[in-house]
Amino acid sequence: MFEPEQTGGKRISLAAMDGRRLIDMKIHFYRNCTMKFTYGGKTFLLDPMFRKAGETHELAPTLYPEKPPLTDLPCDPKEIVEGVDAILLTHMHPGHFDQAAADLIPKTMPFYVQNLNDKDLVRKYNMKKTQTINMTLWTHLDDIRIIRVAGRHGDGKIQHVLNTMQNSSGILLEKEGEDTVYITGDSLWCRGMEEGLGANPRIIIAYLGYAHGEGMHITMGLDDLQKIAARCPDAKIVCVHMDTFENQELTRAELRNQADLLGIRDHLIIPENGEEFEA
Repeated sequence: MFEPEQTGGKRISLAAMDGRRLIDMKIHFYRNCTMKFTYGGKTFLLDPMFRKAGETHELAPTLYPEKPPLTDLPCDPKEIVEGVDAILLTHMHPGHFDQAAADLIPKTMPFYVQNLNDKDLVRKYNMKKTQTINMTLWTHLDDIRIIRVAGRHGDGKIQHVLNTMQNSSGILLEKEGEDTVYITGDSLWCRGMEEGLGANPRIIIAYLGYAHGEGMHITMGLDDLQKIAARCPDAKIVCVHMDTFENQELTRAELRNQADLLGIRDHLIIPENGEEFEA
């Protein structure tokens, strides 16, 4: 039987409850949504943010008295970039990519972004192999298909969202003979997310926190998470993007408590900083 979490250790199993073969995938979660994982024989680094605790000064005041990030990385960031084949970036934001990460990432490493605007911004960090992820045509890393999924980074009018922050995209990873992975990015429930879930992913990396700003909520909360669990009842949902940045109402502790009450705890993995997952 699948155990959603192990206490007192750093390794979590993602074995399927129904006996269906899962992808050969390992995940090492570091902080916020920065994680390294293997898929289809490649190692990806997702949303690398390496700055030290308290070093973010370009954001408006948050719920926390301290400047974000609230914690340091659980290891030397040089260890994080070891063995990485490619970078995935859901969107440009101080909590998802920064100069500290750019200083350590090899400049010729494949770097996948959501659109031309982000491509231009990342190239300012001297990244030489930046590539946009297409929504209709497959982008490839060898035999792995990388597909962009639309997101909605705020529940205000879309123009208000675009005027006040970068929109964020989801990412699908597919490979022949492997189960699909879906990364939601900073998005609320929307048509794009429904399309991403329609690919029947077996692992979903969900960006939560129920963060708010500019008079709107900008990341998912419990209602959105319940919809994901109902739409993909056989998937394992890795819950990240909490306890690190900005005005986030939903903490990991609150999520654990509420997930029990809502009856969705068995669907969830809620990692602490530094925990490693293994299929």
